[in-house]
Amino acid sequence: MLVKTSAIVLSALKYSESDIIARLYTKELGTQSFILKGIRKSRKGKLRISLFQPLTQLEIETQHKGKGSLEYIKEARVIFPYDHVHNDIVKSSITMFFSEVLTQLLTEQQPDSDLFEYLSSVFQYLDQSDQVANFSIKMLLDMTGFLGFQPDQSTLQFTYFNMLNGNFDENGLQPHHLTDVESAQLKLFIGTNFDGIHEIKMHREDRNSLLNLVIEYFQIHLQTFKKPNSLSILRQLFD
Repeated sequence: MLVKTSAIVLSALKYSESDIIARLYTKELGTQSFILKGIRKSRKGKLRISLFQPLTQLEIETQHKGKGSLEYIKEARVIFPYDHVHNDIVKSSITMFFSEVLTQLLTEQQPDSDLFEYLSSVFQYLDQSDQVANFSIKMLLDMTGFLGFQPDQSTLQFTYFNMLNGNFDENGLQPHHLTDVESAQLKLFIGTNFDGIHEIKMHREDRNSLLNLVIEYFQIHLQTFKKPNSLSILRQLFD
């Protein structure tokens, strides 16, 4: 079945001296893996290795077999050319972080048009925004909504966030609870849209601490989720 679909590159791994395997999240097919033969050495083909940088937004044409094996891309073109994502050191570091995160989260993801449109729009925001210090925390919290463990906003009137139950309560410093200060910082991001996150002022130490806690929250609710290797780079980016 010939399928034309929008797609976001999650990762691309060297497979041989001339091939790569690219993992894409597609609007029509969900997460798919493709083998791209000869792309690391070819300069004349329709498919170029530059098309498969992390988070690149493409339109692809593929002969989908649906057998769970590696598939092939016939044609690909960029549908949203980034201006900064791949050549700005800060944004490229965030890009590598979310390449790792999404490669873990979307391993067998089925088609979800809402999730696809969210990812497409949020990476366009990352490319165009001048203030992205709080981007990673906000996006991770948004992803919890798609994955089924979003913090319960109906309990925001309570003081302490319970990492295990995903809600706020008054149980104090019990196991799996954030402190009152950490919980208050988390609340600043819940319900805030991307246009407002630059108004959340935090020192680097506090931001890094909250980012670590959000990643811990993922690890509690997704037992296979591992701390991304690029997290150490992300921690050094902002004042």
